[in-house]
Amino acid sequence: MAFTDELASGVVPAGSPELAASFGLTASQAAGWTLVALQILGVILEPPLLAVARGRRARSLRTLGLWLMAAAAVGAAVAPSYALLLAALMLYGPASGLGTNLAQSALVVAHPDRVESVLARWGLFGSMGDLVAPGVLAASVALGLGWRGALLGVGALTALQAVAAMHGPATVAESGGEGEEPASLRAALRAAMACPALLGWSIGAVLCGAFMDEIVVSFGALWLAGRLHADAGHRAVILSAWVVGGIVGSALLERSARRLRPSTLLLVSGLGCTVAYLAWLACSNWMASAVAFGTAGVFAACHYPLLRARAFAAMPDRPNVVLAVGSACSALDLVLPVAVGLVADRAGLLVAMVLLLAQPVGALVAAAAARRRGS
Repeated sequence: MAFTDELASGVVPAGSPELAASFGLTASQAAGWTLVALQILGVILEPPLLAVARGRRARSLRTLGLWLMAAAAVGAAVAPSYALLLAALMLYGPASGLGTNLAQSALVVAHPDRVESVLARWGLFGSMGDLVAPGVLAASVALGLGWRGALLGVGALTALQAVAAMHGPATVAESGGEGEEPASLRAALRAAMACPALLGWSIGAVLCGAFMDEIVVSFGALWLAGRLHADAGHRAVILSAWVVGGIVGSALLERSARRLRPSTLLLVSGLGCTVAYLAWLACSNWMASAVAFGTAGVFAACHYPLLRARAFAAMPDRPNVVLAVGSACSALDLVLPVAVGLVADRAGLLVAMVLLLAQPVGALVAAAAARRRGS
């Protein structure tokens, strides 16, 4: 499901120049507001839905999420206006939140002794979806189908996965009863307020997972089109290098998570990402850009799994609470794409791209916090 989600949501940010041309959009509209649309309904609907997602109810909500993801992708593909495109993307947000988050929590509960490794593998499959997305867009543009054809394709693939989920076996976490704990958003928030560590790590995961994901792809596509005059094909190569780096980084993290402390991994990945990302911004040809961006992707891929694992570890017996709190904290994501877009419109795209260094800097801050806790 990580693969499907990143594939479906990756076409829009990778195709931001095509969206801008289709609807006559500014940078903040094409690369900023589209990302906000993907998240705004999720911030409202996901926390209460995830809070009650216990036992058998979790499987039903996960399957429903997949069907809505498929419907939203198709709706965005046929949208005749920018407003209707945003409406379809708004539906995709909570649908993705249900389908992917519930699958992730089931895996974590099934493997409590190696959460970092499990989440690293989750990131690996997600990176594979990211890897395919720019190529799907480039192929669709080359065939004359544009970004609409790419979205239709990923919508059809998501529908096939929804069918498979309907007929597949339930996981251990999804086959039990509802348990004794009242399943509600209020109960989840009470539990979260009693656990400051959960709040801290959840906010850290949101902030350090936000900038160098859809945001860097979306604004990065605009950066490449402007600085290097890269067409859809060259952008696909460079953005794919980022994803390949993420795959390598996830694979390395899966192997090293049991041998090295999380604080050490966060420190190394934060420093490495900072250096490689600055080198990427300085590149003047597309081949060097692909190498530098891919190297940054190796290090950036480590941030979210490590921070998300700490959040689950803060409350290991109540994953629905961790999911609800993480979804509530994702409200911070709403202001980030718009803020970066406004900076790009007013101060220039270079300044906006430099702001994305907040992710590796955030990883360094988290590493310092983890060292103080001895983890």
